Amino acid sequence: MTVDQLMLLMEEAAKNLVERTDRPHPVTLVLPLEGSTKVTSLEGFPDDDDARTDAMSVFAATQMVPNNAACFGVLAEATGPDGEDLLLAVYGARRRGGFITAALLTEEGLGEFALPEPLEPTAMPFVQPLQHAADMSEPPEDPGAVGA
Repeated sequence: MTVDQLMLLMEEAAKNLVERTDRPHPVTLVLPLEGSTKVTSLEGFPDDDDARTDAMSVFAATQMVPNNAACFGVLAEATGPDGEDLLLAVYGARRRGGFITAALLTEEGLGEFALPEPLEPTAMPFVQPLQHAADMSEPPEDPGAVGA
């Protein structure tokens, strides 16, 4: 899987999340694994960054590390700078760092995602345990794969 394919997977997961769940949509983790993709909704995701970091650390330790996951994604609702409702897609890969993009959430559903930008580590510090787990993964045998 390439970074572009990871971005497309996140967009597809976002569409599925919006179609299948009511608002507010739960924070959802997307874990592409060899042969399948694991999607986990985190109901009751904490508001406190330290508690969020703890939750992500547990997920990384129990799901990413044992599966040698080289990439990940997070979907979460957010409020934009002008008060608009957004669905954020944050994703990262081994030795590539993280990226962030967003789409408007409207009564009609999910809008188009903006061009992704590099994720500043200080912007969402609770994502760092996921990036750390991806960075610790063993390189894939396919040299063109994400995290190679």
